[in-house]
Amino acid sequence: MRDIASDSKAAPRIKASYARYVFWVMFAISFLNYLDRSVLSGAINEVAKELHFGLEGIGFISSAFLVIYTLGIMPLGILADRMARKNVVATTVAVWSMITALTALSTNFATLFISRMFLGIGEAGYFPAGTALMSDYFSRKKRSRIMSWWNVAQVIGILFGTAIGGIVAGLYTGAWRLAFIFTGVPGLLLALLVWRLREPTRNQADEEEAELDPLFNATEVEKEPRHIVRSPQTIVGSIKTLIRIKSLVVLTVMQIFAYFVVSVNLTFLPTYLQQKDTFGLSSGSAGLFAGGVIALAGMVGTVAGGYFADALTRRHAGARILICGIGFILGAPTFMVAVTTHSLLLFTIFFVITTILLTFYQGPSTAALQDIAPSFLRATALSIVLLIAHLLGDAFSPSFVSILAAAFDPTHGLHFKNAVAGHDLSIALLVTCVPALVLAGLIGLFGARWMGGDIAAAEEVDRVAREERG
Repeated sequence: MRDIASDSKAAPRIKASYARYVFWVMFAISFLNYLDRSVLSGAINEVAKELHFGLEGIGFISSAFLVIYTLGIMPLGILADRMARKNVVATTVAVWSMITALTALSTNFATLFISRMFLGIGEAGYFPAGTALMSDYFSRKKRSRIMSWWNVAQVIGILFGTAIGGIVAGLYTGAWRLAFIFTGVPGLLLALLVWRLREPTRNQADEEEAELDPLFNATEVEKEPRHIVRSPQTIVGSIKTLIRIKSLVVLTVMQIFAYFVVSVNLTFLPTYLQQKDTFGLSSGSAGLFAGGVIALAGMVGTVAGGYFADALTRRHAGARILICGIGFILGAPTFMVAVTTHSLLLFTIFFVITTILLTFYQGPSTAALQDIAPSFLRATALSIVLLIAHLLGDAFSPSFVSILAAAFDPTHGLHFKNAVAGHDLSIALLVTCVPALVLAGLIGLFGARWMGGDIAAAEEVDRVAREERG
């Protein structure tokens, strides 16, 4: 049985000012989340030299975080649907912040590997619980825009994390340790702020919106739901309910390929830029360049995707998935040009375009998942998608691409040691990421048609649940 205090009594009506406060607290946490993740990406080239590991080691370190993060998502997401989500967010934020600071104590490959594993545990509970919490403060009418603006924090975090990691690592041997200390400590303050938030009732924002606008539900979805289920009370029942949702399957498969591409580029872009046979940038310049391109282009793409999706939703119930597919399919050829050119100007132009197109999906996909899942299963639904998409998409993708790039090196490691592994990385990225983007795009384009019926079904489940609560 679910035991959620917020379901047993009426919560105060959501005031716009308080919803904005919650948004900015969660925005700060999302920023810090990706800041902490990205510090190592910016510094990894120098860290690898100091701790004596190669290109494969970079991939394994990245996968260490992603595998444990992926395995922790499901149980912590289920937990978030059975207790106050703000408490899950607060606890996991505090854990990952402490682990980030302790990463500064790493002395070799093994200790760095272990610290990244524990960081994955800390971060696994934040996103499912936080997304479900935000969905009950902001209704479906503007959810894509809110989720897109929330995701802007990610790209800003990547900018600062990659830049800080690259610049600090380039100061002197061992300086990268300072970056982890200074980026880890602020999370403890944010954990306290989240702990003090009010927990809304499940589906509160949509129910309050429906009271104000009788046409709220009728204007965006098909009138007849495709399937109707009663609210399940067990974990098995919850999972069975969710895997029947076709749009959830579409979002999951689409994001398997999307996560593969995003992860390997976040992992290897600073290293790629520093190779002498590509662009030969310094550690600090590569960190600033990679972070700046991803952040500025990512902000444009993330916000644009959210507005496009919300604008099209009233005309096409599957617009949020459709926008994702369009971004991925158009991003494939631009990415191909970016990783095959030796001109920094052309690389910048086409990588910026690719980043804009790839980040279309962030807000709409998150909002779509919250739309099609019953309100009391939103964190569990997100956990299922993240578990499968990360496990099959990016958990092992950095390791796979690093092994593939090393296999293209006829000198068995000397290319990376001598900073001329750019061509090896370019081929590995080309033969993996371009097909992945094409597949993600096609899945989104053809899978968008089921979303309308799935939203209607979720609304019917929520209606039954309200009647059961009396």
